[in-house]
Amino acid sequence: MAFTINDLRDLTRLLLERPEWLGEVRRIVLTEELLSLPDIVRGLAEAQRRTEERLDQLAAHVLQLDQRVERVEKHVADMRGILLEMRYRDKAPAFFGSWLRKVRVVDMGFVPDKLADRLTREEIERLLPLDLLVRGQLPPQQGGEEVWLAVEVSNVIDENDVARAVERAGLLRKAGLRAVPVVAGRVVASGDVASLLETQRVASLLNGSRSGWEQALDYARA
Repeated sequence: MAFTINDLRDLTRLLLERPEWLGEVRRIVLTEELLSLPDIVRGLAEAQRRTEERLDQLAAHVLQLDQRVERVEKHVADMRGILLEMRYRDKAPAFFGSWLRKVRVVDMGFVPDKLADRLTREEIERLLPLDLLVRGQLPPQQGGEEVWLAVEVSNVIDENDVARAVERAGLLRKAGLRAVPVVAGRVVASGDVASLLETQRVASLLNGSRSGWEQALDYARA
């Protein structure tokens, strides 16, 4: 028997009057897959929520790991710098002997007592963090006078190392010492730093290669 419009209207009216019948109609009309779709959607939403929580937790763990790696890398860099400074200190005659004779490292404790009458307290405090203070004599053919080296040591020489060497050598010259700024390390950070060494007349000792000594010495003598 054909299903007419009137039948459809009657069915609609009955369902409106008896809403509890809707579930049975759905069960008959819809497939099991369609009936279970709301539960599937809720399950997917819950799974997505749990996945997002896990991703958030993973992101937090990754951030913590990055921070730990940064601290370890900084610690390693600091240790390398300390070891390199100790190497230059322990073998100063070998490293600086091509420039000076009778090379010896000067304890920075020398500075406050010996230079107190020539530098202000603030200037002495700026000088004290110098990585290495070396003194020696020029060869006789170069005059034989005493020269001091204000040495900044770093694995990678950057603009700050150059600036500190220049400033501290300047303070030593103000105190009446013939001082030359020197940077010592493995490499320079960039070509700009290499150019800065030339313009600032800073001698460099990089991975065994020496440069800029004559220009730096001439400036110190001026």
